[in-house]
Amino acid sequence: MQASAATLGGMLVPGAGLPDSAPDLTICPKSTPPARKLCAFRMEELTSFSWDMRLTLTCLQGLVNRSQPRLYLVHDYYDELWLDWLRERGDIDEVNWLEIADVFGRFLPEAKVVFVTDPAIPASINVATMLASVHDGLVATPRIASQFDLPMGHLPDSWNMGMDLGFMNWKRDVDAYRWVFEKIGDQLSRRALAILDPHEVALRDYLLEFKIPILWISGPQDVSKQAQASPAEEKEFARETLMKWPANIPCFGWPGSGDDPQGGIAEWEGVRLLSECGKFELCTGYDGYSPTVGNLSVHSGTSAKVQQTIPPTVRLQHDKVYFCFTRSDGDGWNFQRHYYRKLFTDRAHGRVPLGWQMNPAALDGQPDIVDYFFKHAKAGDCFVNALSGVGYIHEDVYANNYPPDQREQIWNDFVRLSGIYRARLDATVMSTLAEMSPERLALLARIPGIKGIFANYGRTHVTTPDNTNIIVGGVPVFRSVNNGPASGYNWTPSARREAEFSMINEIKRRTPLQRPAFLHVFLGNWLTDLEMAENIAKGLGPEYIAVRPDQLVPLFEQHVEQVVSFWRDGMV
Repeated sequence: MQASAATLGGMLVPGAGLPDSAPDLTICPKSTPPARKLCAFRMEELTSFSWDMRLTLTCLQGLVNRSQPRLYLVHDYYDELWLDWLRERGDIDEVNWLEIADVFGRFLPEAKVVFVTDPAIPASINVATMLASVHDGLVATPRIASQFDLPMGHLPDSWNMGMDLGFMNWKRDVDAYRWVFEKIGDQLSRRALAILDPHEVALRDYLLEFKIPILWISGPQDVSKQAQASPAEEKEFARETLMKWPANIPCFGWPGSGDDPQGGIAEWEGVRLLSECGKFELCTGYDGYSPTVGNLSVHSGTSAKVQQTIPPTVRLQHDKVYFCFTRSDGDGWNFQRHYYRKLFTDRAHGRVPLGWQMNPAALDGQPDIVDYFFKHAKAGDCFVNALSGVGYIHEDVYANNYPPDQREQIWNDFVRLSGIYRARLDATVMSTLAEMSPERLALLARIPGIKGIFANYGRTHVTTPDNTNIIVGGVPVFRSVNNGPASGYNWTPSARREAEFSMINEIKRRTPLQRPAFLHVFLGNWLTDLEMAENIAKGLGPEYIAVRPDQLVPLFEQHVEQVVSFWRDGMV
């Protein structure tokens, strides 16, 4: 039974169990290796009907790359950087830049039919993407559909030979989702799902390529923007659908809509729903200031085997405060693709030790990108398995929608799966999101190979001097000692200085009186410049010593052992 997990191509079946080591197992669908000569097109060259054409091109890309990745679309500056990296790594030999007419001239014959969206029903964009994935179709808006001369039906029963979805006369988004899952739900992938804003274009190449089902859940404020939104019904339909798909599979996209806090169900409620249904989030949509991920139909065809730099041993001094920085949000593939790249080229990179959160499942979907960071790591860089395990979950509610016996098996599989991917990331330490029950923390401490846990997305209301550092199941757990500064993203020099001053004061205020002391300092998205970390480290003074997260663990363990030995000797 254990071997069956790998032969199912990464799909985990509750109750089937999972081995501790499965070298061929992948949880995310993967393309074949890219063509040695890769065709590319810059989306910025589009002028007329720009969004409409971007939608069509991205869906066509998924169809084209299904047999072999041959088409790469440059959505922004970072896509072009990663294209250069593909060539530098040797994944491709040559890039053939095409004009828009050349793209369609070469690749349009891959499409057999066209599915036309209904501008009055935003969900029709996701519905058309799913229909196109099953029927080798193109997705187009009414404004440009006539250009493609592909079969298109006009009747409700013509969905298998192309279709103008405007003739469905849907009144609400949820009606469109119910219809498409009833018609083709059994033909969609069981390996993954996605929650994606219908107006997001990038990522659709990958979703279409692998027939990944797509949902979207409106937020309360969306009702004022469009009459089609029905958040309560959409959430309930999403819950029904999520529970029909296997546990311990990834959900791509993002439940929020860019920087709009009112767009979609949003992160907290969305990830909580996924967690309750036993699914983990792989953030590939627009979140914070990192855009939706594109070209996964190409990146997932690459491979990488990564290895951490070995940290030097640090001598324990009993009059010092040892602290480590951990930079948040590397669990998001969007941050890896975008903002992490910016920070790695920052002039101050490497001047202070730093833990970088990294989602290990990205070694399935964008291994070339993960490889870049390992190859460009400085001596003080440590990659921390985020968040919490193989994917982003709300730990205390994960799999809570299942009966207790299934929940236990799902958790056992999650722990083993996380152990497999932790090993691939070569990480010995892990970060978690939130305070959780002792039982759940103990489960995560059981992940094979984890030697230390760096807990919480900032300081929590339960953190005290007595529980800042604890040991769970033999694994040291370091709670974050600090909150983030109140000045937001700190784009200006004055805002950065204010954030640095605030952080220095808070760290000193939270430092225990006893020495040696051991601190986990959390650097959230407010860290927009690595010089900030350097300035904070300098501002703390010579009593404070910055180390890597994987150096803090053995220092703390050495101190604990000395304390135990002292008391043991005193008892003799």
